[in-house]
This record gives sequence, structure tokens and C-alpha cells, in this order.
Amino acid sequence: MTENAVLRTEDLSKFYGRTGKQVTALENVSIQVEPTTFKVIRGPSGSGKSTLLLAAGGLLHPDAGRVLVREEDLYAFSPGQRTVFRGQNIGFVFQQFYLVPYLSVLENVKMPGVALDIPDLDERAAGLVERFRLGHRVDHFPSELSTGERQRVALARALVAEPGILLADEPTGNLDMENEQIIVDCLREYARNGGAVLMATHGLRTDGFDQVYQLKDGKLQE
Repeated sequence: MTENAVLRTEDLSKFYGRTGKQVTALENVSIQVEPTTFKVIRGPSGSGKSTLLLAAGGLLHPDAGRVLVREEDLYAFSPGQRTVFRGQNIGFVFQQFYLVPYLSVLENVKMPGVALDIPDLDERAAGLVERFRLGHRVDHFPSELSTGERQRVALARALVAEPGILLADEPTGNLDMENEQIIVDCLREYARNGGAVLMATHGLRTDGFDQVYQLKDGKLQE
């Protein structure tokens, strides 16, 4: 394991169900993501990709193993401490977007930074809106956007706090090829500029990434 990894999981396991009907979602999964790298978790639906990302991001307590972000054990924190740490260090992008319907594009992008009291939040958010080709939509609401535009808003929102690592769960699953390429190119740029990306996918071509983890039935494959 590399010491400078932004994210590291050690023998991560997660089980669902009750005794006798237990389902193994993850079993002894160890991965790491270093700065300036773009890594992919590939596997079919039900392989444990989303469970791994949720656990790695501090949103789902594992049953065994550890998650280290910047060498801090996420699940050694209290829930309140973990929430603050997550907001400062981890960005999330999901296939479902989770935009606030009554906020404009700019307001949605700014939202994570409000609680963190970022002094240049307005400038950051406006810059991201332009970077993701959303300047003509800045005052529009999510219901007025295309699917690709909504995903770009979600990505801009995830980056506004400049997190050390971005976790992306099937972010291109609902997109056409043009918007898929826009999202992947933006993630590559983020990694090149010092960030770290871990993306789950089941269908995206995985050539050209720094590393591809193959997950099947909750286990990493050789």
C-alpha cells in the first residue's frame, strides 16, 4: 500500500440480512487511490460497486475493515465529526443527480460550500458553471435541464469544495455519448490537477484509466 494514498480501504466487508439469510455485499476488499489518479471499479449490477463507494465515502458503516481518507480512519469519528470531515475531503457524484428541485443551477452548485463557509464560494461556483458549459442555464431549475445538464450540475456541485477525492457511482449510466465524454473528460482534468477519482461503472470502456478494479459478488478479481 502506498503511504500517500488519498483513500485506502483495508479488508473491507459488508453483509446484509439476518443470520441464515446473510448476503455478502463486500468481502475483504482492499483498494487505494493516490493523488492525480483516475481509477475505476468495474462489475455487473449487484457486484458491490455502490456498497464499496458508500462505505469508502463514509455513508455506510462497514461490518469489518477500515476506510482511511488522508490517513484518517473515517469510522473512528463520531457521526457529526464524520459529516464535517466528509464535506471537507470527499465529493460524490451519483447516477440519480439528487439536485434540489427548487434551487437554480448556481444555487445547487454552491450548496455544499455554504456549510463549509468557503470565502470565495461565489467565484468558485460561477467558474464551475462556466467550465461545465452551463452559463446559459445558470438561473434555470433542474426540471428545466436535460439529463446531461443535470449530471454536469451534479459534478460541478461535487467539486465546489475542492475535495481531495471524488467518488462517482455510474455517473454516465443515463447519458448519451457526447455527455458521457464531457463527464469523463472533466473527471480526468480534475485528476490531472491533483485530485483523485474513483468511479464505478458496468458498461463504460475502461481503457485509458490508471487502474481498473474488477468486482464480482463482493470480491476483487485478479
